[in-house]
Amino acid sequence: MEENCIRLDGGFHNDVFHIKNKGKVVRISDAKKTKEMVLQEIEWMNFLYEEGVAVSKPEMTLESEEERVRACFEFIEGNQIDVTNQFHWNVNMFEQLGRIVGKMHALSKKFKVEGIHRPVWTVENPDVFGIRENLSPWIRENYEQLMQNLFSYEMSPETFGLIHNDFHQGNLIINGEGTLTTIDFDECSYNWYAQDIAVAFYHAYWQHNSNNGNVDTFPQTFMSHFFTGYKEENLLHKDIIKQIPIFLKLREIFLYKLFSEKWDMNNIAEWQKYTMHELEKKIKNEIPYAGISDFSVFL
Repeated sequence: MEENCIRLDGGFHNDVFHIKNKGKVVRISDAKKTKEMVLQEIEWMNFLYEEGVAVSKPEMTLESEEERVRACFEFIEGNQIDVTNQFHWNVNMFEQLGRIVGKMHALSKKFKVEGIHRPVWTVENPDVFGIRENLSPWIRENYEQLMQNLFSYEMSPETFGLIHNDFHQGNLIINGEGTLTTIDFDECSYNWYAQDIAVAFYHAYWQHNSNNGNVDTFPQTFMSHFFTGYKEENLLHKDIIKQIPIFLKLREIFLYKLFSEKWDMNNIAEWQKYTMHELEKKIKNEIPYAGISDFSVFL
């Protein structure tokens, strides 16, 4: 790795560095990511950038780092969203989040590829999350039932396409003017649009609940403004709204498995124990996330 670099948080899978003197971020991907997969990711990001979506501009040339793929992106000046900061966390921001997702979904309909190299949700192979393997029997049953619930929906350009797949405030940078830039398309997949909306709400509610309280009115405030922004950029199909509770439960299962694998269960903090207990309880008892089973009430 070059000099004058700072290691950044690469999540659970990647090695990420900020090369300060060149104003760029270098990401060395998980060994499971092929060059074709990463290339399609950066082609998607570059398409969004050229269409006016604020994303980190990628360099179109990839390099090999032993058996892993090295990609470079523009470094975005700013900060991650702080839900306790009213400049960051307000109704105008929620509408901006909706507009970003809506515009990405609208542009997904226009993005053309010769071959698909990203993960794809299909009825024959619905495990685009890659989490079915090694699930405990009790949670696998819940997972498969949720997938069955999706089989009844028609896949169309109005409900399904190439999406970010991990859109939440941790993958957004805010600048001094309050403008957001979306980063980290590493999980982008061909999936239902409802996934992006569900993940955005899941993490917004989770962090708001943990840091701010006043959770009773937050879902209405967040989702009504998010939907307002979304509808400025894209058709909000009725099936998208119906699918959001399904994807919220899938997010719980995804996080439960991720934490189970990445945390040392013999040496975890109390907040981690609490998180695992709450996730298990909600999954087992099929408790609607945030107590919401119908998101049409926020339209």
